[in-house]
Amino acid sequence: MGWGDRVPAVAPQRRPRFGSILWALLPLLTWGLLAPVPFVHAAIRLRTVAMWLVAALYVTVWVVVGPAGVLAQQPNVDAAVAGLSQLGLVIAATTHAFFLRERVFPPPAPPGAGDPAMAAALAARERREQAKAITTSDPALALELRIGRPDLPRQFDDGGLVDVNHVPAHVLVDRLGLSQEEAARVVEARTQLGRYSSPAELAIYAELPDATVEAVRDRLLFLGS
Repeated sequence: MGWGDRVPAVAPQRRPRFGSILWALLPLLTWGLLAPVPFVHAAIRLRTVAMWLVAALYVTVWVVVGPAGVLAQQPNVDAAVAGLSQLGLVIAATTHAFFLRERVFPPPAPPGAGDPAMAAALAARERREQAKAITTSDPALALELRIGRPDLPRQFDDGGLVDVNHVPAHVLVDRLGLSQEEAARVVEARTQLGRYSSPAELAIYAELPDATVEAVRDRLLFLGS
């Protein structure tokens, strides 16, 4: 990937929300009849001892107080008590299932998440944004850190920013991918203007193609003296 290449924005991924919500609502929608199902499924998916114990607990409670459980079959048990027990199971199971939903149905990883080149490019983009924020909030610190000045000795990593108003022509070639002729026009117009203030001025006065400027827009800085 060259200095002039733009990294495509990573679109946020939608979670399978509808299906996982129905999964969590099974205890409520079936009035406890399928209360243990989400937890048995979670135990199978997560494969942890703790989750299997939770699933076993819900199966046990379901056998006792479920709609067709032992408690409901006892002739000497008040119907209200049996109903409240089932209600408690439904509320507890539904609430617990919603808490487990994010673990059982995790969001998909963004495209390129396992690609080292993509990870490096996204990290560089984040560093550029942080460095730009410094130039706005603390210009003196930006000057000390030499943000946008890869031609000078420095230790701060600004993610590849280039201060068009101060760097020599070879930096415009090496870091922004401009041709020798384009870099020469940038420096010549800069000498006549004193400084650029925007990508639009860079395109107009240095006669750069709009596509060239757009490709490196997020790397450009226009700092004062």
